[in-house]
Amino acid sequence: MNTSPPLIDRRRAEFADDAIEGRFNRHHLPARIRQLTISLLFCAAFYLAFAATDLTTLGMTTTAFLLLSARVLVALLGVAGCILLRRDDASVTMAVAVACAVETVGMAVFMVLCWYQPEAAAWNALSLGLMVMAIYVNVPNRLIYATSIALASSIAFTVMVLIQQALGTDDLVAMALLMLLANALGYTGARRYHLAQRDAFRSALALQQLADRDPLTGCLNRRFLQKGALDAEILRARRYGTPLAVVLCDVDGFRRLNDTWGDAAGDQVLADFATLLQAMTRDAIDSVIRYGGGAFLLILPETELDGAMRLAERIRTAAAATGTILADGRRIQVSASFGATAIGAAHVHGSAADMLAVADAQLYAAKDAGRNCVRGVVLPAVADRVRA
Repeated sequence: MNTSPPLIDRRRAEFADDAIEGRFNRHHLPARIRQLTISLLFCAAFYLAFAATDLTTLGMTTTAFLLLSARVLVALLGVAGCILLRRDDASVTMAVAVACAVETVGMAVFMVLCWYQPEAAAWNALSLGLMVMAIYVNVPNRLIYATSIALASSIAFTVMVLIQQALGTDDLVAMALLMLLANALGYTGARRYHLAQRDAFRSALALQQLADRDPLTGCLNRRFLQKGALDAEILRARRYGTPLAVVLCDVDGFRRLNDTWGDAAGDQVLADFATLLQAMTRDAIDSVIRYGGGAFLLILPETELDGAMRLAERIRTAAAATGTILADGRRIQVSASFGATAIGAAHVHGSAADMLAVADAQLYAAKDAGRNCVRGVVLPAVADRVRA
């Protein structure tokens, strides 16, 4: 099991692992949507308010009213984006798409506005610098998308000014430096913000891992189970119609082993057995939980009872074959008993308490059968349990 801190790709200012990046984005999605909504409404108001400059420059002409229509289009797009975010507030993809769409259309319309007002090129350059900064810093988006939109807008504006020859050489140089400064400051600030957010999230993950991990074995602890881990897997199984299995494992005679070999040896047995469990289960899919004493719980999504019992049998055989080698070279023979139950894909029923109770009963059946064996049963339906 990989317990090292997730790596951050400093170039993209994102987690290198897409799964961790997705988890980060889902965690920050409510705050991102609030910030994006405020930014979109501000952009809409900004575009409409500055229609006064078009009327001042062009007068009450057809061109001025066409430019006003373009501004209204951007404002309506911003409002529509807010409505989409409100309706689909659980989609990271939607939030990114809305941010990119409004930024792209807004900058394209700004280029049209500037084309019809070449005499205001210097002021437009200043406005574009502020807008570029806003794209980087104020509108939440992936850094790579914000950078692409900001740079493309800056280059397009520079090319337009060159074509129109609206500025002299000295003013053109000043404008180019302004564009470079706006992009450099915006990118640096945005990158620093993205990295800081992910560093904080990584620290929170580390603290959560410390709270949810058993320090001796490195397995998840009972706290993780009490937070609803098994309930969540049952809900997922019901939603997608997939099976789910659990296996209770218990090191045979663990209390006697401690009395015979000492607590340090007992700890080594548990650590070795936990390592075996983690090695034989699926990383990032299955959960290995220190249940208490010498007992462990395996939560196995998308697994039928037969698959769970085959896994338990492989673990039982491996544990008996390897045992535990102490620091002084002595070997402790280890065996374990297993109780399994599962809910099938066709009839997903039962609660976490039901599954744990049945698995526990099967574990005791394995103990009564002489230990070092596997017992399991499909979780009975509610009606069957009532009749019984």
